[in-house]
Amino acid sequence: MNPLFASMRRQPLMPWLIGLQIAVACAILCNTLFLLAQQAGPLLIDDGIADKEIIIVDQVLRPDGNWSAAQATAGAQALAHIPGVTRATAVVGAPMRETLTMVYDLKPANGPTVEVSGFLGNHLIDTLGLQLSRGRDFLDDEYSDLQLGDDDAASTTPIIITEALARTLFDGDPVGRTLSGGDDSGHYVVVGVVAHLLRYQLSELDDGKAEHAILLPRRPAGLPLLSFVVRATPQQRDAVIKAIPGVLQDSYRAQMARGFKPVVASYEELRSNGLRQRRAAVWLLLAVNLVVATITLIGIASLSGYWIQQRTRQIGIRRALGATRSQVLRHFLTENLLLTLVGLAIGLVLALLINQWLMQHYELPRLPWTYLLAAGGLMLVLGQAAVAAPAQRAAQLPPASATRNV
Repeated sequence: MNPLFASMRRQPLMPWLIGLQIAVACAILCNTLFLLAQQAGPLLIDDGIADKEIIIVDQVLRPDGNWSAAQATAGAQALAHIPGVTRATAVVGAPMRETLTMVYDLKPANGPTVEVSGFLGNHLIDTLGLQLSRGRDFLDDEYSDLQLGDDDAASTTPIIITEALARTLFDGDPVGRTLSGGDDSGHYVVVGVVAHLLRYQLSELDDGKAEHAILLPRRPAGLPLLSFVVRATPQQRDAVIKAIPGVLQDSYRAQMARGFKPVVASYEELRSNGLRQRRAAVWLLLAVNLVVATITLIGIASLSGYWIQQRTRQIGIRRALGATRSQVLRHFLTENLLLTLVGLAIGLVLALLINQWLMQHYELPRLPWTYLLAAGGLMLVLGQAAVAAPAQRAAQLPPASATRNV
């Protein structure tokens, strides 16, 4: 190790520049990789919905009062009679829409309170095309009209949760387990579990909360806005979208707000528009990570190459004294590894400090240690890859030519 430290002491500028570059790159990569995972996670989750068949109808507004459960049911039945429609139901909590949101606090017997998005409507599993993985669907006699602000603290409501939420709330099979609501708003018993269901609150998809969603056996009632989920055959979906506004006008006539058109769109279109900013952020962060990694690779290679070139005389002397090419190559790889480790130690501390600042000013979650390991491993690979070519060229120098070049 003495030759390594001796060369660093004689020319300290280059080691410091290489270590500083590694430290800065590591601090940036730790946080940008974490941000990338935050943004990309919900895009990679299976939303569980039959996306090519689903049409969302939203903002059916009544200006002079609230829609009754009978009116909501009548509208759903009218939509169901459109040719090509297989199912239609009135809902509260339309996928990819945040017009009306129902948020529930659920707490297991021993665990933290979890905030979830509630989907309300008749036979939503069949209408949305969800996959029931455990338990059962709601029974017909379990459905009731929505009663806002009239929760019975003594009542127990059956709910269906997602597999992701089940893993958060329970250990083992969740079917039959009981949850308490926030503010003594009653209790809930899990009767079934669906494989996937994405929340409609698009601002709450990060930190593993993208599938914190439940289904409740409630029929929309007493609301000024109506929303519907319509399931149609893929071949007739576009024709159904065109027919829906006319059917709504015929069903509700003067009761609907004039000059205010309901939103009628395919689920695919709403998902594409709703997640557009998230996709843009993913591409931006991918570009940032690629640029940082490329600049680091080029920078380390250039600095290391220049530093190795400055020591051509020492390389020639070592070769003349019997050092093999592999020994010269190992010398520079080990030297770069030491510098990389020092830069990583500084960079990881910087990464944590940056994360603390982001937590305070932008409410970003704490940086998990896995991203520190990932960024550290990436920097080790980049560091060794960057110095490999200059070190290989130095090892190929014959003793005589190396000494004559000085």
